[in-house]
Amino acid sequence: MIELQKRSMKFLEDKNPVIVSNRGPVEFFRKGGKIVMKRGAGGLVSTLLPVVERFSGVWVSSAMTLEDAEVAAGYPENRVPLPEDDPKFTVSFVIVDRERYESYYSIISNPLLWFVQHYMWNTPYSPEIDDKTYLAWDEGYVHVNRKFAERVASEIERNEKNPLIMLQDYHLYLCPGFIKKKVGDVFLSQFIHIPWPQRDYFRILPEKMRESIINGLLSNTVLGFHIKRYCSNFMECCGDLGYDVDAENGVVLNGDEKTFVRNYPISVDPDSIRRTAKSDAFRKKEDFVRKLKGDMFLIYRTDRADLSKNIIRGFRAYELFLREHPEFHGRVKFLATGKPTRQQIKEYRDYTDSVKSIVDEINGIYGNSSWKPIEYIHRADYELVAAAFKNYDCLIVNPIADGMNIVPKEAALMNEKSGTVILSEQAGCYEELAEYVIGVNPFDIKETADAIYRSITMNSDERKKLSDGLKSKVRERTIYHWINEQFDDFERLMK
Repeated sequence: MIELQKRSMKFLEDKNPVIVSNRGPVEFFRKGGKIVMKRGAGGLVSTLLPVVERFSGVWVSSAMTLEDAEVAAGYPENRVPLPEDDPKFTVSFVIVDRERYESYYSIISNPLLWFVQHYMWNTPYSPEIDDKTYLAWDEGYVHVNRKFAERVASEIERNEKNPLIMLQDYHLYLCPGFIKKKVGDVFLSQFIHIPWPQRDYFRILPEKMRESIINGLLSNTVLGFHIKRYCSNFMECCGDLGYDVDAENGVVLNGDEKTFVRNYPISVDPDSIRRTAKSDAFRKKEDFVRKLKGDMFLIYRTDRADLSKNIIRGFRAYELFLREHPEFHGRVKFLATGKPTRQQIKEYRDYTDSVKSIVDEINGIYGNSSWKPIEYIHRADYELVAAAFKNYDCLIVNPIADGMNIVPKEAALMNEKSGTVILSEQAGCYEELAEYVIGVNPFDIKETADAIYRSITMNSDERKKLSDGLKSKVRERTIYHWINEQFDDFERLMK
């Protein structure tokens, strides 16, 4: 792992890293009348932040909160040096008026693009792409992407080193094209962290939007996805729009320009996981989990309350299991943790309410004074999640679709109970982990209920074989492999 880190740092010695994403590495919020800062969670920040810190790089991101914008306004050109007492890098905030940002984020990025890429629209009824959608596209999505491109171009001009521009995800599909128009020939890469849909489903989007998205993405020299299937889906969409596609070599031609379409499966940082498990906060939360579990079999899941995570079907499967196997009443506990997300969007508010309702329904039907079938803790608390990872007997991860989903990878490394994993075949990580998990069709409640029963009744030798195999598989590939594979391709193509 240390060798991989050294390799990435050597590659960057003569580069000016510019990371570009909607959500930045830090977030400002108000607490007790004061503005305070917290570091962003997740593998992306933990992997890329050392890159920009080591080489005094820049992270271009949206001012997502009012406090982000307030802090940014206190610095020239909204460039905030961090950490404040000993600056190592700069967050360069893109600020647009809230109405445009909401159009960009809450109408186009989420739900329109997110729903298309996760196969979530109920197509007989939705989406209805009307004049308001087109207005949100033109006045919101296009506008914000252009503003990001202007900011990236400004950052390139500030530094004499070769820029290494790494764009992230679906919020910025048009940005590479706008950057090219402003600065000419420059090496661009973009990584898409969510699934790319099949060609017929992609056609839900109007042709104008599809053409703009594909043209923008083909302004990158390297376009990354998690798995090969998403690469193939993307290239088929390019072919539908008339681009010359070399699927065998993963190349799409746009005039004289080539875009190399590659898969780089993301993974986890074992060092970060080990640090979490040693914290005082973790130990307190582990005491809570152990008390909650008692001598029962612990089923666990953790999700943002996103429709793609398929939380309700997971609980319906558990309810079916309880109905079919009353002998396990009082002997099993389902702990679920999560947090609300995108509550400004009606579909998400309704889904959050539905999740709470199904939990109350199951507890009401099957619970009694001495046993509560489901414990649902609806807040963000990573130490609690980590404590549950260490102590689960069965983990359920059953998304409708997911770009990767690193929960099974993090959980496997932390678990000490030979816990099994029930995993959706539609999660990006399934292809990598299939040999050591119990795979399920995420739409099949009966199959998932049977998977729960199989997990509970599995003998200890089989449980250990699956658990040990999963740990070994995850250790083979860390998040440092993910970044170095990209850098290796960048280095080859920059020559």
